[in-house]
Amino acid sequence: MKKIYLVTRSDDDYEYDEYDSVVVVAKTPKEAKEYIIREGYEGFKDGLIICELIGDANKSQPYGEVLASFNAG
Repeated sequence: MKKIYLVTRSDDDYEYDEYDSVVVVAKTPKEAKEYIIREGYEGFKDGLIICELIGDANKSQPYGEVLASFNAG
């Protein structure tokens, strides 16, 4: 079943031109974290990622990013 995860950085060292959080549709928390690393969201580093389940996705919702928070410079 598809789930909706809020993926955030565990460090508070947010810089300009970096992401601090992303809402992702994935099957598991591990898959959500892997998506963030694979897609190259600036500022996210493996081991410094928090993944929180926030809901269930509907059947028509595609896997991947729903919304992202980017700190523009």
